[in-house]
Amino acid sequence: MKKAILIVSFGTTYPETRQKNIAAITRQVRALYPDVLVAEAVSSTIVRNVMKKREHMDAKSPEEGLIKLKEQGATHVAVFPTHIIDGIENHRMKQEVEEYRLAFEQITVADALLTEPEDYTNVAKALWESLKEETGDAPLILMGHGTEHAADSSYAVMEQALRAYAQHPVYIATVEGKRTIADVIAQMKFEGIVNTKVIVAPFMLVAGDHANNDMAGEEDSFASLLRRLCTGMYFTWNCRISGNPGSLFITFTKNYRYAVCGYYGTESSGNPLWNRCRER
Repeated sequence: MKKAILIVSFGTTYPETRQKNIAAITRQVRALYPDVLVAEAVSSTIVRNVMKKREHMDAKSPEEGLIKLKEQGATHVAVFPTHIIDGIENHRMKQEVEEYRLAFEQITVADALLTEPEDYTNVAKALWESLKEETGDAPLILMGHGTEHAADSSYAVMEQALRAYAQHPVYIATVEGKRTIADVIAQMKFEGIVNTKVIVAPFMLVAGDHANNDMAGEEDSFASLLRRLCTGMYFTWNCRISGNPGSLFITFTKNYRYAVCGYYGTESSGNPLWNRCRER
């Protein structure tokens, strides 16, 4: 039996933030499972093509990653997505994995970050604790990616979990989802939040194109809309332009996502997923 873990991310064309976040998670997984073959895959075709053109990097798709693991003799594979929600990208990845199920003795897929009810509570706690000092008394707006998939509703649930834990005005607006920054601005005005500083931070694994352009860019960004639509309100974006704190995602991947249903550990060895998976 040869065990392997395939880490699947959407990817980013920003090398620096890729190293700080995606590569950091990979290093954590390898440190936790030194005897397991660990590989990476990038689900975005566009990102893979840009990486190849700009950096001469041959990033693997999830399908290519599984083929490579098969060639390396892997028999038992755990696929670990770094996706926040179980949306289009995650479903597409699961479909690709399903096509290769018979190629291995066993293959299984970990959940997206926000899947079970307790995930929202745990993420709310970790996220707020990492941002509360920097946020202070200012309202906090988090930028999520968003999707046309039904999983877009996860952001509203996450916002409520954050508000319940933090007891603070926290909002989540999306780039491509139903709830936009204009919707959040309207809600803030309705709640009487005016003439104040606003902190904006990405709620994403990496702070790549969306954080640099859609959040903090000069035109058609969260920043520009806040300046234009919030009369009497001044704006500053959060200094975490490099992304959500790496420790947040490393912590949650370590506690919930590394192993899959006791695959690479047992109750006696302290596998953090043992109890959670045993209940399913």
